[in-house]
Amino acid sequence: MSPDYHSMAMELLNSGIGDEGRLKFILGCIANNKPLYKTDIRFLESATSQLELKIQKLKEKVPREKVPRENTPKENHSRTLISDEYLDQHIEKIIDRDNSKKGQANMSVRKKSFLKRLFSR
Repeated sequence: MSPDYHSMAMELLNSGIGDEGRLKFILGCIANNKPLYKTDIRFLESATSQLELKIQKLKEKVPREKVPRENTPKENHSRTLISDEYLDQHIEKIIDRDNSKKGQANMSVRKKSFLKRLFSR
């Protein structure tokens, strides 16, 4: 089964990893059923590996919260790898860094949770 380059490019674009222009070019090629250059395929694979490493590092750095197990229904024991607050803090740092690179450091910080913004699109 061949890799899903469209999904790889979308994940990279959404995460802010990789060259935005190149990722949009790759997505355009895929949308127009044009073959991808070998260098673009290597770029996608390399950037995806970088994203996976960053995700793994985030998972390792997140402290595990102790959930009291007594007198708590089993349904309430669902765990996430990282909390919304922790994720929001790091996403906002990335957004601030990217905005400062673009000369837009004075943009107001969004109040919505990152996950709410992500799934409202």
